[in-house]
Amino acid sequence: MLKELIDEFEKKYGYRVVYVTQYGSKLFGTDNPNSDTDYKGIFIPNKRDVLLKKDIDHYTFNTGDTHTKNEKDDIDLQLYSIYKWFGLLRKGETGAIDLLFSLYREETQMFGNREFIEFMKKHQHRFYNRDLHSFIGYCVGQSKMYNIKGERYGELLDFVQQVRVLSSGAGDLKLESIYPGIQSVFDTMHYKYIRFVTAAIARGSEGQKEGVYVEVLGKRFLGTVTAEYFLQKVIAMEEQFGERSKASIKGVDYKALSHAVRVIDEVEELIDGGFISFPLRSRAYIRSIKEGHESLESVMNYIDLKLDLVRQKLETSDLPEKSDEAFIEESILDMLEWKI
Repeated sequence: MLKELIDEFEKKYGYRVVYVTQYGSKLFGTDNPNSDTDYKGIFIPNKRDVLLKKDIDHYTFNTGDTHTKNEKDDIDLQLYSIYKWFGLLRKGETGAIDLLFSLYREETQMFGNREFIEFMKKHQHRFYNRDLHSFIGYCVGQSKMYNIKGERYGELLDFVQQVRVLSSGAGDLKLESIYPGIQSVFDTMHYKYIRFVTAAIARGSEGQKEGVYVEVLGKRFLGTVTAEYFLQKVIAMEEQFGERSKASIKGVDYKALSHAVRVIDEVEELIDGGFISFPLRSRAYIRSIKEGHESLESVMNYIDLKLDLVRQKLETSDLPEKSDEAFIEESILDMLEWKI
């Protein structure tokens, strides 16, 4: 079936398909017996169509119904022109970079021109750069979708319990009266998102004063409020967080979350070694998320930690600052002349 599709495409457009691989779960190593088959590939348009601006930059074919989910026997084929693919690589688009490193996994390759594959493998580092915001943006998007930060929520849950104990019997005493107890909690728990901060308490006045606040997930409480008031406010924050959690859990898209974990793991591997391995190293964990065996809070906590780590690594990354634009342009011109 796939060969017939490629032959039909080449005959219809007069273009040359130079590479096709299995994509999705079968490339990543996260497939199961019910997984459908996705294919992605690359074609070189003919020079005449390019000069006359009649060429296409991508082609899509799907045997399934566009209104329903693909079944295991359905075929989804996407083909990109060389200049479309190179452009996506420069932008750090996840699918494009996956396709680049799929060149090293021969068992999933369905069709490949050896000259093209060897050329791309030899010069792979010229086509992408450290602008990997597409990878990171996808993961951040998932975090915002569920509106849960596992690590922050975990800290809040624990802190509320601590404050309940500290404020017991405090009545109308000021919050600052239990500051020593809160400091002891901080010394023991080492929170990241709950802390003391010193900041101005009188804006625009002469001799501006400063006070010590308790900052809870970005919200500040001055020591002059009552301990009871503070307790009520942090309990309300916990309840609000909890309701968002419950609402999110009802409609969790674990497949989307597994993709978020996949891409953040991929970008970390790319930063660390300039390479992405297929099948993925973390495929067992990703498959477990996909099948709903991991809790939402634990997955979001994993994403939070990895996002922070990857951002730090990007600052000192050895990845190229920019793609080699001159080389890419010359490569496109050369490939249009290839007699494959």
